[in-house]
Amino acid sequence: MRPDFRGQRLSQLLPRIGRAYALARWPIDWGISIVAPVLVEKGVAAGYGYKHTSYSIIFPGAPSGAVDNVLVSVSAAEAYEDFAEILYSGLFASETSRSAASSSPRLFDNNVTKTSSGVFQGSSNLS
Repeated sequence: MRPDFRGQRLSQLLPRIGRAYALARWPIDWGISIVAPVLVEKGVAAGYGYKHTSYSIIFPGAPSGAVDNVLVSVSAAEAYEDFAEILYSGLFASETSRSAASSSPRLFDNNVTKTSSGVFQGSSNLS
């Protein structure tokens, strides 16, 4: 990965985007993935949004050898809860906007910008 993308929480964002697309597109009951045990031990799989683990998944004859793997999973209901938690906590906001949001009791910005008068959607004045 490019150094300027490191630390931007892409490893937490991309699995959730894929899961959100899948849940919106198909009647999904569970989201699953197979990961290395070290990813579970370091908390990376939890960072991906997975809630459950099942060890001892072995692929005999794999090119890398019969390595122990872990099946991680999240139910559809847990995925929706995870989306809500991430959106509410502002996990993917910048550090500046997170600190400003934490000092403000409002979750959403209510600022209205000025627009020029006499301009309406769909109107055009070519003269």
